[in-house]
Amino acid sequence: MIYIIALISIVLGSVGQFLLKLGSADVKLDRGLVTAALSFILNLNIVISLFCFFSSMIIWVLVLKRLELSIAYPMVSLGYIITMTLAFLFLNEPLRLTKLLGTALIIFGVIVINIR
Repeated sequence: MIYIIALISIVLGSVGQFLLKLGSADVKLDRGLVTAALSFILNLNIVISLFCFFSSMIIWVLVLKRLELSIAYPMVSLGYIITMTLAFLFLNEPLRLTKLLGTALIIFGVIVINIR
């Protein structure tokens, strides 16, 4: 069960990154500090991404309470795979052979670390 909870935290972090990418298109940094601040505060994608990150952190604290850090932390690398998949599916970012090989290595590493 703790692994499912960890995965929920990791997915929330990945969704937060994805939403930050979407929200970054509407951030205005060249029109002064007030405009920049408003473009962050009024950006729904960025606001929801902050909620995702905060929720992920709270859930991750629960994970760390039950799992050894040396087992839990490598699982965070699964977030790279989830984020890459979201970018491929929704942002049309390319999947190259090197990305797929790296993904396979990450999955293999997480499995090996979690073997008891």
